Amino acid sequence: MMKFKCIKGLVEGENVVIMQNDEVQFISSDDRDIVVFGIKGWCDGMGLTFTPKQLVEHFESIVY
Repeated sequence: MMKFKCIKGLVEGENVVIMQNDEVQFISSDDRDIVVFGIKGWCDGMGLTFTPKQLVEHFESIVY
């Protein structure tokens, strides 16, 4: 199970998408999108879609 921690918040328009220290779990990916599910913080309980560029700019892998 791949998990990621937000290192840089993201706002789209007037909406907060993620905040620093939020955690998400990887769900799926294709050529253009990466789908994750919020498990901690502002995005808890939300399904979110990011481009690969957004994922690498806003998240780091959590290693247990």
